[in-house]
Amino acid sequence: MELFEGIIKTLLEHEGYWVRQSFKVNLTKEEKRAIGKHSIPRPEIDLLAFKPGTNSMIVLEAKSYFDSPGVKISELLEHHKIPEGRYKLFTCENYRNIVFSRLVKDLVHYGLAESNINLQLGLVAGNVYQNKSDDIAEYFDSNEWFFWSPETVKHKVNALAKLGYENNTAIITAKILMRGNLSQPIRNSMTTSNSLNTAQEAKQWLSNNVPEESYQSFRASKYYTDKDIWFFTIPIDFLSSEQNELKLLLAEPDYKNFHFLKVPRDYLVSNRDKLSIRQTGDKIDFHICALSDRRFTDIRGEGLNLAQFEVKPR
Repeated sequence: MELFEGIIKTLLEHEGYWVRQSFKVNLTKEEKRAIGKHSIPRPEIDLLAFKPGTNSMIVLEAKSYFDSPGVKISELLEHHKIPEGRYKLFTCENYRNIVFSRLVKDLVHYGLAESNINLQLGLVAGNVYQNKSDDIAEYFDSNEWFFWSPETVKHKVNALAKLGYENNTAIITAKILMRGNLSQPIRNSMTTSNSLNTAQEAKQWLSNNVPEESYQSFRASKYYTDKDIWFFTIPIDFLSSEQNELKLLLAEPDYKNFHFLKVPRDYLVSNRDKLSIRQTGDKIDFHICALSDRRFTDIRGEGLNLAQFEVKPR
């Protein structure tokens, strides 16, 4: 929806970004073949947001979805080798890498960026299915992606409505929509309980059950109920580090209990070919299955069973 994109564009501009709307990426025939779809149309980026002085740009998809169930975390958690679905840039790494590579070349060609520009994938959602903004925020944070939830957008629109008069459609719309609500306190619901729970609850559980272990050496994941997985992203450097074990805390949905895994580094090194290593070569992604018949199996890779490394608290 162009009007929604226009409002987000205005919000970004008021935060110091230079924004370009509806930018089409000129994929070559060779690149389309490498993607696996030789007839794929030119990808169109909803918004490009450049922050002067940072040499970084956010590649944004803006999904209003006001008259639909909203953005579903289950669809964002999918993983495809050939792009399909609504969130191709998020769910197909090969597609994302090729599009980003060509995008940089196009930006340089048009004089809009330097060749060493840093691109960050992002999503702005006007509606999220079952109010699971916190799940998306935590997943995106693990991937170092940018995310504005409907609550964040509302907070920023509310602030925008307090501005003095400007002849801008987005600002005028914000003033009309928020009239009568300006006296209410503005809350940014991105800091709701769930977004903070995983780290806090994991630290507390570890202190109560395995006090001899330091939380600083652990990685924790919430239970993503939409896909019945725990999600982790590990730097590839771990495989060559001096750490002997990858220590993981896997939360149950209610956070009342955690599963404690100690995976030997040597085990991961010897099974490197079964890990899901990103094409960029810098990170490893784990989708650890939570279902009883495949519990603790890494389904993002080639099925490593990590159940043997669960440690039961004394």
